[in-house]
Amino acid sequence: MDSYSGRRPGFRCGADSIHQEVYEPAQLGALMKRYEKVMDLFDHLSRTVVKLPPITNILIVTKPDPKLTKLTKDMTIWLLAKYPSITVFVDKKLQERSAFKYDEIVGLNPIWKERLQFWTLECQRNSTKQIHLAVTLGGDGTVLYTTWMFQNRVPPIVAFHLGSLGFLTNFDFENYRPTMNNIICGQGMNLNIRMRLQCSVYKFKNTANSDDGQRGGATMAGTSGSEDDYADSWREMEVSMQSEKIRRKVKEMDSKRGTEVADLGVCHENGQTLITRVPKSSLNDFLTPTDTWQVLNEVTVDRGSNAGMLQLELYVDGNPVTTILADGLVIATATGSTAYSLSIGGSLIHPDKNSIIISPIASHSLTARPMIIPGTKHLRIGVPSTSRTTAWASFDGRHRQELERGDSIMITASKYPATTICRRDQSTDWFTGLTQVLNWNSRVQQKPLVQESHL
Repeated sequence: MDSYSGRRPGFRCGADSIHQEVYEPAQLGALMKRYEKVMDLFDHLSRTVVKLPPITNILIVTKPDPKLTKLTKDMTIWLLAKYPSITVFVDKKLQERSAFKYDEIVGLNPIWKERLQFWTLECQRNSTKQIHLAVTLGGDGTVLYTTWMFQNRVPPIVAFHLGSLGFLTNFDFENYRPTMNNIICGQGMNLNIRMRLQCSVYKFKNTANSDDGQRGGATMAGTSGSEDDYADSWREMEVSMQSEKIRRKVKEMDSKRGTEVADLGVCHENGQTLITRVPKSSLNDFLTPTDTWQVLNEVTVDRGSNAGMLQLELYVDGNPVTTILADGLVIATATGSTAYSLSIGGSLIHPDKNSIIISPIASHSLTARPMIIPGTKHLRIGVPSTSRTTAWASFDGRHRQELERGDSIMITASKYPATTICRRDQSTDWFTGLTQVLNWNSRVQQKPLVQESHL
C-alpha cells in the first residue's frame, strides 16, 4: 500500500466499484504535515527567483497600431546588433510597412536577413522552432493574444505597457534596453505562473433521434390515420425522446475518477435507463470535442441575441450543482477576475491562487452570487433540452459559437499555464495594478474630527 496516498493501487471490488480505486483513511497527523508541506511549497514557489535558460529565439508581438511599428523596428535593430546569437521573429504584416523599413534593416548587416524572421499565426502553430521569450508591445489584449497563439507550452512573456489599461503589462517601454538585457543575460527574476483553463466543446448529435423521426413521419404519412397506427407512432416518439435523454447523460463526466458516464440503452421490459461506468478510452465515438481551447481570462456563455432568459446546467466533478436562469455565466481564472468577471460583481483573486470563479450574468435569483472554487475542480456547463433559447460561448473573446440544446462545455485546469515576468514580484505587481490602474477603493479621504466637535 502506498503510505503517502493512503490507497491500494489497482485494487477493485464489487459491481458498484468497477474502475474505481479504493482509498483507505490516512492518519490525521500525517495529513496535517502534508498540508503544511504543501503550503510551504506554494509560498516558496511564489518567492523563487528564476534564471531563464539561454535565449536564442525571441518573438515580438505588436499591437496592430501604426504608431508602434517604429518602436518594434527600434527594438529589433537593437536586439540584432547587441546579441549576435539571437533570432528575432516579428509579425509578417510589418514586412511591407514603410515605417518598419525592412530593406533598410537588412542593409545595415546582410547577416541579419537570416536572423530576422517573420511569423504568421499559421506558421507559428506549425513551426518546429522553439520560442524562448515572447515580447509584447501593447496592452492586456496583446498579452491575451500571445497566450492564445500558444495552445500548448507558452514561453515566458515580458509585457511592455503601450496600450490602454495595462493591468498585465508591468514594464515601461522607455526602459526596454536594461529590462531586456537583464533577462537575456540570465539575471534572476520572479515569474508569475498564471493558470489557464482547458475548455472542450461537445456538440450533441442526435442521429438516432433523427432516424426515428423519419421513420415515425413515414409511418404517419403512410397510414389512414387509424388509432393503432397513431398509438404506434406516439410510442416511437416517446422512445425517441427517452433515447435523447439518455444521450444527454453521456456528457455527464465524472472527471475526478477519470471516468465518464456512458449510455447502455433502455431496458425492453420497463423502459428504465441503464447507466454504468466505463473506461474513458472506450468513449471516443461518443465524446469527441469539436473544439478545445486554452483560455487565460474567462469562458463566457451568454444568451447572445436571444431576447429570452437562458437556462444552464452546472456540474462540478460530475455532480449536478444547480440550474441557472440568467443572461449567462462567466467562468474566470484568477487572472480573469479583474476583467469581465469583475464588471458583473465577481471577487478579486490574487494570481497566486489557482482558483476558478463562477459569476452569473443578471441572474433571475437574488441568491445567485459569484462562487470561488478550487482550480482542481472539473466543471461542465450544459444547455438542457428544456431551455427556451440556445446559448453562445466565447473563449477569451474569441471563437464565438452557438451552443444548441444538449451541447456542453467541459472546463478543467490546463496543464499549460501562462508565465509572465514580474517587474518586482507577484504581489507587488498585482497590488500596484489594483491601486494605480484599476483605482481600487480610491476615494477622497475622510477629514478628521475637530477636537471640540460633538458630532
